[in-house]
Amino acid sequence: MSTIHQTKLRGPLFNQDSTDFFYARTPADMTVQSIHDYIDRLAGAGVGTFISCGNAMKANVATEVWEPEWSGYDPAGPDDQPALRHLPSSSIPGTRNRLDAAKRLADQGINFHAEALARCRHHGMGAWMTIRMNDVHGCMDPDSPLLSAFFKEQRAARKLRAMHRDRFWMDRALDWELPEVQEHYLKYICEVLSRYDLDGIELDWMRFVVHFRPGRELVGGKVITAWMHRVRAECDRAAKRLGHPVLLGARVPTRPESARRIGLDGVAWARSGLIDLLVATPFWATADFDVPVDEWMRLLAGTKVHFSVSVEVRYQPAPEGPAQMLSTALLSGLGATILHGGADSVYLFNIFPTGHGLDKLWGAENFNAVLRSLSALPDVAARERVHAITYHDVRAPGEPMGNALPATDDKWDQPSPGGFAFRIQTGPKPETNRAVQLIVEWGKSEPSADTVRAYLNGHALSRFSAAEAVWTYTVPAKLLEDEAQVIEFECSGKPTVVRLELKIAAK
Repeated sequence: MSTIHQTKLRGPLFNQDSTDFFYARTPADMTVQSIHDYIDRLAGAGVGTFISCGNAMKANVATEVWEPEWSGYDPAGPDDQPALRHLPSSSIPGTRNRLDAAKRLADQGINFHAEALARCRHHGMGAWMTIRMNDVHGCMDPDSPLLSAFFKEQRAARKLRAMHRDRFWMDRALDWELPEVQEHYLKYICEVLSRYDLDGIELDWMRFVVHFRPGRELVGGKVITAWMHRVRAECDRAAKRLGHPVLLGARVPTRPESARRIGLDGVAWARSGLIDLLVATPFWATADFDVPVDEWMRLLAGTKVHFSVSVEVRYQPAPEGPAQMLSTALLSGLGATILHGGADSVYLFNIFPTGHGLDKLWGAENFNAVLRSLSALPDVAARERVHAITYHDVRAPGEPMGNALPATDDKWDQPSPGGFAFRIQTGPKPETNRAVQLIVEWGKSEPSADTVRAYLNGHALSRFSAAEAVWTYTVPAKLLEDEAQVIEFECSGKPTVVRLELKIAAK
């Protein structure tokens, strides 16, 4: 085996959205050098493995088996042409720029993925492709430019996932029990595997997570598993062509049982030797600060699978509540818990230097610094880190909600007298000389300070400052434990906690 092409899979892993490169650049920027600059930027930030996304409903490059993203779009046409007329007027300029840019690159005979993967080799980065298995962006529009002809045919035949209801995007996902859906994706995957020099291909089942009619998920899971055997065989065929291994990965929900119940049994795939990479993944609403990494590691024991946990760019403590972009401190906190739990790497999804304005929000050097730190637990644990409570934004049909916030002291369900408790995953215990703060935000019914008693791991907390509904407690670092902390409150009345964070200063 050539040492140059030896398969690489090291963290952090970086998933490049299928539209990010084209949205953030103009058609005039569509050059080979621009692609190289994009990869150089990520290599400089310490990305270990680059995972290039090849599609949404359509391919983002010219292919022989699927439509490209600009199909049905007339660059010289008006804004009310069929491919654009149903879009909000505010989104038309950005959409036109993206389509014009992608088409401009293809018209020059330049393939984004071929150039990006080759540049990864130049830097010694892992070079992967990812395929979105059921992307339904734009599916509620009559004729969005995102919609493929295949999707429109399935919609017209009423073969989508839940046409008995047909109220929102989950209802309009493709039904993976149908052979034509399986073949539609397999032919594109085969083209990718025959076309590029890549270290691996990832099946992104989290775009968009539901793949079967309600109640058919467990049966459907067997369908997917059987189909993945065919993909595995194609990976092995590609490996013979390339002279080096071509690995297979998959993204599934953050909880093992929810993944199985939704038809995405990553543990079974790992145990049967089908996959080499497994990524536990929230959907989109929020980064998940309570991924059961230890449970995953126990279930995967004895396999050779590389286990990674995906981080989303949004931070939303409670369903339907206020949300914001992830900060570097929140990313450091989450990265520390992921690596401390035993995961092999941190996986970055929607964490783009420019696509979400993170260069401006974080600063370019801070972006580089936090990404570099994610390759090793001591490095990320030494940074300023914030640990928080969010919720699992994916659940199988019929599973109950599992959000800890917002929380109100109802007193009836506690094993100890009164009060209410929270568990925050925090990774490694910090050194005793590091400053620690507990931050609690109350809802509309903020309690009086003299009616609240707060405890961390059973120790009373008394020193705090208040700014409107946000209270900040000073916490002696010596009170913290490894992995997780338990926070308790006892209050008069029934106040509501809407946000809870533990902030640890840099080492």
